[in-house]
Amino acid sequence: MKSKFLLFCVALSVIACGMAKADPAMTINRTSLANVVLSSTAIGQVPQPVQGGSTMLSLHAGAMLTPRGGGLVGVDAAMPTLSLGYGMVGRLDADVIFKANLGGVDTIVPITVDQILYPSAGGGKFYIGGGLGAILSGPAVFDGKLIFGMNLNQKLGAEMNVHFNKYDTLLTLFARLQM
Repeated sequence: MKSKFLLFCVALSVIACGMAKADPAMTINRTSLANVVLSSTAIGQVPQPVQGGSTMLSLHAGAMLTPRGGGLVGVDAAMPTLSLGYGMVGRLDADVIFKANLGGVDTIVPITVDQILYPSAGGGKFYIGGGLGAILSGPAVFDGKLIFGMNLNQKLGAEMNVHFNKYDTLLTLFARLQM
């Protein structure tokens, strides 16, 4: 358990360091920032987060690859009001991961609140993120998640998630269809 939590913390730190890297396009010009803040046209205007796609709801389906094979179906809803900053979008994910064999069907239901970062201004092809939530099959279990995705076109995307909980580390791969 401690090694999984440590791996999760290291991965989040790597993402945070990558986001904090000095980028000439992202540097702040203090003089112009002060002028914008003090100008009458900027008062009351809050920068809006990037929204991915024209709608807010996506369906997804795919597979759990590790620790054992299984299927996955789910839904996610973008929530721009939960954004933590520029280029980020809040998202609520709910999945049903199932494994069927001769012994029966095992099902887990992870639900997470995520932050998705689009490194390119105005949205982009690739995105990364993370989330926190719970697995709701039996007693609730804490779930941390890393997200790596790519928009293939306006409606279709591919995503890989790594879930960390006290029992297993789950690797899922699926396609997302924006509604």
